[in-house]
Amino acid sequence: MKNAVVLWTGGKDSALAYFELKDKYNIVKFVTFVPKIDKEFVAHPVELMKAQSSSISIHHEFVKVGEPFKEGYIEAMAQLKKEGIEVVITGDISTINDQPNFIEECCKGLLEIDMPLWEHDRRALLDKFIDNNFEILISLSYKKDFEQHITGRRLDAQLVEELKALQDKTGIDPCGENGEYHTNVLDAPYFNNKINLGFSVEEKEIYHSIKIESIEVEEKN
Repeated sequence: MKNAVVLWTGGKDSALAYFELKDKYNIVKFVTFVPKIDKEFVAHPVELMKAQSSSISIHHEFVKVGEPFKEGYIEAMAQLKKEGIEVVITGDISTINDQPNFIEECCKGLLEIDMPLWEHDRRALLDKFIDNNFEILISLSYKKDFEQHITGRRLDAQLVEELKALQDKTGIDPCGENGEYHTNVLDAPYFNNKINLGFSVEEKEIYHSIKIESIEVEEKN
C-alpha cells in the first residue's frame, strides 16, 4: 500500500476525495499549503481545518510556500518525496479556464497524483454527499452567481436540487468548481466527532461569507 497525503482544504471535494481513497492508500497526513505572509482564509478558516483533522484523528501539516508559488510548491512536493510520500490526492474535478492542473504540474517527476473526482458528473457527485450523510455548510457564495445568496445554508437535498436547476438556467457549475461557492465540512462518515459552528453571515462587495464565532466538537454516538 503506497504512502499518500491528501491536499486538504476543509471543503467538500477534498473530503470526498479522502472518502473515496482512504482504504486504497496509507494516508500519512493531510497537507494544506498556506502563503508565507499571514493571510486570513475567508472560505476555509485554518482553525476549522484543525478541528476537522482532529475529528478525523489524522496528522495535519500546514506548509508555507512563498513566491514564485510554482517553485514553492515544487519544493514542497520534493520534500514530501524525501519523507517517503509516493502519492498526492486532490479533490480537483476539472481544469479551470482550460489551464493545466497546477498540482499535477508541480508533481511531475516527483510524485504520483490521484484525483478520484476528476471529470465526474457534477450531479452524481452532489448526490454522493447526500447519500453518504456528509454535513456540509456553504461558507461563501458570490453575488454574480446567485441572485439569492446561499451562504450559511447546508448542502442538503433541497439545495442540491436548486443547484441543478440553476445549472440548467444559468450554466453555473453545480459543484462550484469555477469558484461560485465554497464549503466547510462539519461531519462525514469517517469523522469521530461532529463539528458545530456558531457563525453569522457577512455581506461584502462581491460575496457573502460566514464569520465564525465559535467552534464546538460534539462526540458522535
